[in-house]
Amino acid sequence: MAIKEALQSDMNTPLPMLRDFSDRFSPIVVKELRQGLRTRFFTSALILFHTLIILLLVSVTFGAPVEAVNGIFWGIAAFMLLAVMPLRGFAALHTEATDGTLDMLTLTSIASFRILYGKWVALYSQSLLVAGSILPYMVARYFFGGVEILREVVALVVLALGSGLITAALLAFSSQGPVLLRIFLALCVGAGAVPLGFFTAFLVSASQADSLVREFFALDRWQQCSIIGGILALVVYAVYYFLALGSSRIAPPSENHSTLKRLIALAVHGVLMVTGLLLCFLNTEPRVAFWVYIPLMFLTLIVCMDVLTEEMPRYPTAVAVLARRGHLGRLAGRLLYPGWASGVMFSAVLCGMALVILAGITLQSSSIHWDVGPFPPFLCLFLAVFVPVILRINRTNTFVNWWVVQLCAVVLGIMLMMFCFTMNARGLGVIGMFTPITTLFGVECVEYGSRGAVVFLGCVFSSIWLLAAMVRATTNFKTYSTLESEALEHAGQEPPSQL
Repeated sequence: MAIKEALQSDMNTPLPMLRDFSDRFSPIVVKELRQGLRTRFFTSALILFHTLIILLLVSVTFGAPVEAVNGIFWGIAAFMLLAVMPLRGFAALHTEATDGTLDMLTLTSIASFRILYGKWVALYSQSLLVAGSILPYMVARYFFGGVEILREVVALVVLALGSGLITAALLAFSSQGPVLLRIFLALCVGAGAVPLGFFTAFLVSASQADSLVREFFALDRWQQCSIIGGILALVVYAVYYFLALGSSRIAPPSENHSTLKRLIALAVHGVLMVTGLLLCFLNTEPRVAFWVYIPLMFLTLIVCMDVLTEEMPRYPTAVAVLARRGHLGRLAGRLLYPGWASGVMFSAVLCGMALVILAGITLQSSSIHWDVGPFPPFLCLFLAVFVPVILRINRTNTFVNWWVVQLCAVVLGIMLMMFCFTMNARGLGVIGMFTPITTLFGVECVEYGSRGAVVFLGCVFSSIWLLAAMVRATTNFKTYSTLESEALEHAGQEPPSQL
């Protein structure tokens, strides 16, 4: 009887109200997911995507070639994951700033990095939802024939990882106000996504992909784990750095968001440098080190662009942590403090780490020479990041100034090439040696036998830009000294001597 009454009481007890998200989720993630999943853009894009895929698979039953259907299938999937879904972050931060909601978020004591991370998790979760919805169609296509399921799974993983990386980049650049700059940066990110699309097409359609898969499984287990772990670690680091870049642009000026990401960058770039040198000197083919150098080069350019466009700190709280650690802490601050002045020294260190690998490859490869080899052009490419420190076209926004100066240099280089080839005056390509970017274009204009001398002169003039940037940076170190004195006075310590 007691059992019957207990069962009746349980049946009469109302069920608890279901929640769409757990309280353990970040409030930013919940907010963004609720807004994102209800938008017409997401629902319309998802419905249109699945409609196209269903119609594509139905066409196979009417005699459409399986190879063509497979190519179109992955083309639609790549466009959806690498373009449509990441573009939702194109104006995410700018819209929050113009609507005034970004200030409300910062007042809730939520760190700026958590804001960026929450937005990225919400956007990337929707991309993973789309990627997961592709799996049933992959199984259906398997029964039509002509499908290698292992290669297609790898292709889907590549697209998913690329989608997360592109989303983080667009989300970070959405902190910039000028719409033309954001469009230009989105095009640059899209250009970086093109190789992912070609690699996906190679995996799912090219017959050479089978030999690539067999060569991978022929490696030792530790080599396979090293390759997979290295790729995942690079993607995670790149996503983190893009989110840190964006968070530093929306953070209050009294906070220091630069020291931590610079320390992490030094650690990651140091590991890559050591790995590249080991591959260079311990491998029978030194060119294998290019597999480490290429991602290190792009990461170095991104980090240099970031630290060289940071505004100088205005509050002692931005330098207080290192200033209280004595003379060595203040000396390390000349590399790790926020601001473009310390960014010049920090960028020089990172560029040097990347060039060490390139120098090792050049020395170990007997077929590569210094004058016409890859070292001088890449040296000019790295030194080009310091030119905007000297040339100030836009004095109010250092980020905009960096990109405008680089774009102007590229335009001048293209005009120089057009003039030399149109007027049949290839010897005038030597004019481009005065800036690093125009040197790269000018070298292509001169005769092959003269390229060594032109690229050498270009490297000399490019080094002058680096020296000028360092001189300008050291003259602005007095800002750090002033803030250090204020920070130590607030802490009740003796102000430091001028460094």
